[in-house]
Amino acid sequence: MLIEMYEEVLDYIDENLERSLDRLKQLVKLPTVAAKGQSLPETADMVEGFLEDAGLETEQHPTSGAPVVTGWLDVRAKRTLMFYDHYDVQPPEPLELWESDPFEAEVRNGRIYGRGVADNKGDTMTRISVLKAFKETGTDLPVNIKFVVEGEEEIGSIHLPEYTEKNQGFLKADGGIWEFGGAGVNGVQEAWLGLKGIFFVELEVELLSRNVHSSLACVLPAPAWRLVQAVNSLKDAENKILIDGFYDGMKPLTDAELEAIAKVDFREEDQKKAYGVDEFLHGMTGMDLKKAYYGDPTCNICGLTSGYQGKGSMTVLPAKASTKIDFRLVEGMHPDDIHKKLRAHLDKHGYSDVKIPYLEGYPAAKTPVDHPFVKIVEKANKRVFGDLVIHVTSPGSGPLYLFNEHVPMVSVGCSDHDSRAHSPNESIVIENYRKAQHRVVWIMDEMSKW
Repeated sequence: MLIEMYEEVLDYIDENLERSLDRLKQLVKLPTVAAKGQSLPETADMVEGFLEDAGLETEQHPTSGAPVVTGWLDVRAKRTLMFYDHYDVQPPEPLELWESDPFEAEVRNGRIYGRGVADNKGDTMTRISVLKAFKETGTDLPVNIKFVVEGEEEIGSIHLPEYTEKNQGFLKADGGIWEFGGAGVNGVQEAWLGLKGIFFVELEVELLSRNVHSSLACVLPAPAWRLVQAVNSLKDAENKILIDGFYDGMKPLTDAELEAIAKVDFREEDQKKAYGVDEFLHGMTGMDLKKAYYGDPTCNICGLTSGYQGKGSMTVLPAKASTKIDFRLVEGMHPDDIHKKLRAHLDKHGYSDVKIPYLEGYPAAKTPVDHPFVKIVEKANKRVFGDLVIHVTSPGSGPLYLFNEHVPMVSVGCSDHDSRAHSPNESIVIENYRKAQHRVVWIMDEMSKW
């Protein structure tokens, strides 16, 4: 009976797959690089147009940065399903490592390639395409629908709070599907129930008025060495972060979460092979590895910059040095607090001259592993893909905290272990793109029975 109820919708999805892919290609061809402010208004217009074409009412909300696009369809159903997505992408560099133009959306070997196709334009279009299928077949939606699609996720969603603070009522829903997800290294679909927080900062040292000859290093201060010494004070060889009070307030994994991660097959050998390492940090394995992956904060050097880095030699004592560092935060930690503690740490250790401009940050957020909406997504996934691995949180970050009070979110999508989000040759499997649309249909159905 249920299959018959949605048969026209599912058939429409399959029969119109090429049309859906054409719309995805249009979206990928817009180089929406938020870090460079590229093509943001045009892409917002395109997303809004796709939502309108799928039968939703829409609105663009201006911010100090990229506009937020919202869409909604109230069918007077008992439950409301929300989708959070973003239309911006990472920079495509290094361009020389791409096998095709990152903004041409080339199809080869059953995959579609392009910057943002996995993160997160492909998932955005799977969800919009389902609404289009309901509209074109005249099938009644079993739930009310809301979309929030922003344009600055890849730079920390820095202006999204301008929208959320003014629109708390719109953010209420019975369940939500977050932007990303897909299959793991073994091909089994994975769901993520949360995101770690982040504090992203730059450490800057400037000790000279200009670059000088390196022979003067015997009498002049060296910013690069000064920076290296300051950074070295942040963490010890055992990976412990040495900032006073850094771990204060940090919430450990709950018993229910520990039980959930114990069931996860981490496939350690496959993971090590995929990342080209012989062992994980400090030889971690088993539950110790899982506890660190899901429950530990981090202090990571993203990049170091100073002096000459071109080919050949150039003997120079650079005037400046800088590094970008990201701290992944777990529940109970806040970026503003870590910023203050980092400043105090540097001052205490004699590095008051090191500047630390705050680039971005937000706290962690999670949906409880035993929430009914998690089971709804699991049942829907079973119909289409089969098994679903439940991750209590992602080691990555996103603005989930802005929604978590109002909406239990689960992150599933159409990517896979070879999708290479944020890397050259980003792609998704076209068959997964099709099946992900079917899963959305069944999520709606299961939700209507809740």
